[in-house]
Amino acid sequence: MAPIRKPLCRPGIGRDCVAYIAPGGVVHVDRWPVGFATAVLRASDVACAEVLARATPPVSCGPEIPVAPARGPMVAFTPVEGRKTREGTFEQYHAGYLGRDAARRADAFDLMTDQARRAHPKRVAAAKEAHDTRSAAATGPVPDFVPPAFAPPFSIGQVAVGRDYAALTERCACAGVKCSSLEAQRASGGRAGDREAAVFRDFERLRVYHRRIGDGLAKEVRRIRPGGAKRSAIRARYLVDQVCLGGMSLAGVLSACGWCNDAKTREGLRLALCAALDRMQGHDLVTPTKGD
Repeated sequence: MAPIRKPLCRPGIGRDCVAYIAPGGVVHVDRWPVGFATAVLRASDVACAEVLARATPPVSCGPEIPVAPARGPMVAFTPVEGRKTREGTFEQYHAGYLGRDAARRADAFDLMTDQARRAHPKRVAAAKEAHDTRSAAATGPVPDFVPPAFAPPFSIGQVAVGRDYAALTERCACAGVKCSSLEAQRASGGRAGDREAAVFRDFERLRVYHRRIGDGLAKEVRRIRPGGAKRSAIRARYLVDQVCLGGMSLAGVLSACGWCNDAKTREGLRLALCAALDRMQGHDLVTPTKGD
């Protein structure tokens, strides 16, 4: 809290005083508010600890990865490779350096999956309560309660194509950067035109993704009344870009566009995003037909 100098009298007449404005709007003249410094330092320490906790890599990845708040949170994964055994079969082995896990930067899919996992116990409790209510009202035997299994909001294929789209977009955005030094040109390998051909392939793949996403409205959302008077339409391309490229969650997209952030609206937006990711995988290119 920086001090603000306020004149006691008219400008140019009399002395100046220092006014300290507390968060509640109370002005303290010429004295530091009692207990305010301790509260500010405590809140600052808590905020710094939260930032460092989010930036700390997982312990299973080893101590060599530095703590970098600008990098964002990281997620550990187990690198696996297949090796051929003496019997001729293949087995999977942990391929991490010194038996450690690898790490990658967490994205919006990790955030939404973690949110769904934290909300799953409430779903189990609600299902248990509904089962107990049915059991109390039933006159005959009731089957035992089976807790619902956790289902992630997005499938493995949807997450994979979303991350591939993000990496491809970043690669195409950096495609114009080329080393033009004479030393690099002499030491470069490959034939002439190989780099340009690879860049053209990336741009063609990105255009295919854009055509499959489309620019239509999210049909599952447009019939839901918004929470405020001012809102903007949510289109499929905007939704995919904000989640895959911008790292926004479904709640963040709804808030940015002025829509109400409730369970029904989020579920509709999730279904719209799942449909767009399925189109990116090409699931709508072939329509299954009944065999003879």
